[in-house]
Amino acid sequence: MDTNKRPRAHEKKESGQSVHVNKTDKVETGHGPVGSGARPQAGQSRPQSAGGSSKAVRRATGGSSVLILLVVLFLLFRGCGGSMGGAQSQTQQAQPQQQTVQATAVPTAAPTAAPAATQAPTAAPAPVNAAARARYYTPKANDSVTIMVYMCGTDLESNYGMATSDLQEMASAAIGQNVNVIVETGGCKMWKNRIVSNASNQIYKVESGGVRLVKDNLGRKAMVESSTLVEFLKFCRENYPADRNILIFWDHGGGSISGYGYDELYKSAGSMDLAEIASALKTVGGTYDWIGFDACLMATLETALVCEGYADYMIASEETEPGTGWYYTNWLNQLSKNTAVDTPALAKTLIDDFVKTSTGASASAKVGLSLTDLAALSGAVPGPFRDFATSTTELLSNKNYAVVSNARASARQFAQSSRINQIDLVDFANYVGTPEAKALSQALLGCVKYNNTNISHAYGLSIYFPYETMNTVKTAVSTYKSVGMDDAYTKCISSFASLASSGQLAASSGYSSGMDIGSLLSGMLGSSSPYSGNSYGSGNLTGYGSPLGALLGGYSSASQPSSSGMSVDPAMIAQLLGAFSGRNLPAEMDWVDEDTVSRSVDYISENYIDPADLFTTVRADGAHVLTLSAAQWDLIQDVVLNVYVDDGEGFIDLGLDNIDFEFDGDDLVMKFAGEWMTINGHPAAYYMLSVTDDAEGYLVRGRIPALLNGELVDLEVVFDDENPYGVITGARPMYEDVDVVAKGDIAIEAGDELQFLCDYYGRDGSYESTYKLGEPFTVGSAGLSVEYSKLDEDLSVTYRLTDIYSNHYWLPAWAA
Repeated sequence: MDTNKRPRAHEKKESGQSVHVNKTDKVETGHGPVGSGARPQAGQSRPQSAGGSSKAVRRATGGSSVLILLVVLFLLFRGCGGSMGGAQSQTQQAQPQQQTVQATAVPTAAPTAAPAATQAPTAAPAPVNAAARARYYTPKANDSVTIMVYMCGTDLESNYGMATSDLQEMASAAIGQNVNVIVETGGCKMWKNRIVSNASNQIYKVESGGVRLVKDNLGRKAMVESSTLVEFLKFCRENYPADRNILIFWDHGGGSISGYGYDELYKSAGSMDLAEIASALKTVGGTYDWIGFDACLMATLETALVCEGYADYMIASEETEPGTGWYYTNWLNQLSKNTAVDTPALAKTLIDDFVKTSTGASASAKVGLSLTDLAALSGAVPGPFRDFATSTTELLSNKNYAVVSNARASARQFAQSSRINQIDLVDFANYVGTPEAKALSQALLGCVKYNNTNISHAYGLSIYFPYETMNTVKTAVSTYKSVGMDDAYTKCISSFASLASSGQLAASSGYSSGMDIGSLLSGMLGSSSPYSGNSYGSGNLTGYGSPLGALLGGYSSASQPSSSGMSVDPAMIAQLLGAFSGRNLPAEMDWVDEDTVSRSVDYISENYIDPADLFTTVRADGAHVLTLSAAQWDLIQDVVLNVYVDDGEGFIDLGLDNIDFEFDGDDLVMKFAGEWMTINGHPAAYYMLSVTDDAEGYLVRGRIPALLNGELVDLEVVFDDENPYGVITGARPMYEDVDVVAKGDIAIEAGDELQFLCDYYGRDGSYESTYKLGEPFTVGSAGLSVEYSKLDEDLSVTYRLTDIYSNHYWLPAWAA
């Protein structure tokens, strides 16, 4: 390994103060641990709110609101968690058809302040490469336009009023006579206005200054069911036929595997996956100028391939969208003034306004929105994509798994805390570096016609690629078959996942005496592994047990090898992999590429971390040292510190942080300073999620589980070149029963109450419960500061290594 590419610690600001750590009351999360083991996977429920009042997402304000100029007949707004001026009941009566309502100012969730209008000139349609299909639509003067907005309000509306704010932004535009903005509303238990029904789905036409009900009493239907989408699209096609059609999905998003939507009235219905979206578009027929997703994480190649058969362009975000979402007024004005405006010019206005309003609401927001030319993609990408997938599979078959794994670990990943395994495809291809990968990178860049982002290594289109957990591979394979993804890519991810799983089995061989193959495999599929303890974020089998195993197994002694683990026997590896590649695999693993596993036994037997080598020595200065060969360090991708407070009865988990270590040649020198992260002087359980370290900069992302005004959230923590000592960029709520990611960071403001949380483990190493960590505090006008303070308690300290197979190894613990 290039020693410059080895893991490194981030900087920290020391407070010079000492703090006391204690747990107080138990907290029922509805899921289990909020820390190391708290990231649920598909099929597992997400944490529920821990009670208390909801926290509204603040939309950007400033300057004079355009809505103040409008008359006061629209949406007497109710405050979040209460009512203003006689709120309607949850079973309000639907409004009669043809009722026209006009917009007014909304005091508790005001629409985003209008950015300066983007003067995007009308231009000729973007050129299409020779292999591309003909466009479905070409702009012409005086064309009629129908914009179909499928608005599943969910908690974005019931808690935060986001849908109402966006309806107001639409109504604030000077909508032309030949432009129809048609919106279906549903999926929300309490709309923050007196117009939209809480009892039934409805369809509205947005007009300048207000909305008009055009279809009432649709019944309460799940917005995540494709049949509901079909009915809406058919209604629009039949009642508002137009030359130019646009479709926008409004809600949460989950990306390639989970798809679109979270309906809080039908939580068990899950989301609308890409196969269901494709089915709805096929059932209705017809085409669109563009399809957009005002939702998180939908700018994926898989989504583009689904939309390509029905639209010329796609507008979507690779990353999670902040609470401001899209800003609708300016681009609707631009379109109304000239319905022949070409899509790249229109999209530039929309995208630039999105970035401007998002960063205006939060300077630290990491956002991006891209325009993908689907007509160009249809001709430019399939061939290079197939060649890339085939050549990457060949790399895996030719004993170059580490090349692909390191590329996967380095590539820009999105929504990492949710473990959706979605990465920027251009960035991944660039890291793979083969001629085929470079050709794919160029093809994709040619199809992303506009991409405005402040996220490094985010080029406009992402893709699913499994890594730390393999329990969504089967779903991915099924989805790919349904949407017509190239079989070469399915083969590629199956081969990679098979080798990663093989490496996880190999690491378990030192601990697998008496274990059958089924028990070992169940751990990799996301259930509780018998060896992973509270292994962060997955049920991965680990080489050296778990952090609690390290703590309970005794402490390392100076200059003496510790019993860090049984030696891995290559013969045991061969035996395990033989069972893995031929007999009695569970149905959840029918994607396993048995030939790849069989051919890779020698490679894996030669490229693994032997737990017997993971012993440390203690230098005279108190530093703990781990020495491995350069070849062994080539297999390590990550090093983090793991700290527990020993209160005499059990252990308080304070989390994972990449601090207090450095390399001296092939020695990992670990010198824990006795400090841990505090926020405004309050100890926090912090969990590092990802590290990006390259020529473009250094970026560390992490999270802190907390209650924000009673709502269960993750505070998002970032260390980067601009904020080397760390900054909290906001909070993100977590959802149950569905694998979508919350749209909208919750801004943390003066007067908010924060209560940090921690997980507690008994003396036997078992998870006992989640507790409040210390006392709650109120955020002051100065906001939140990240520092590191001395801990007064008895501490148990270990470091965790992660290898190319995503195995976790905890080094022998010591008391501090």
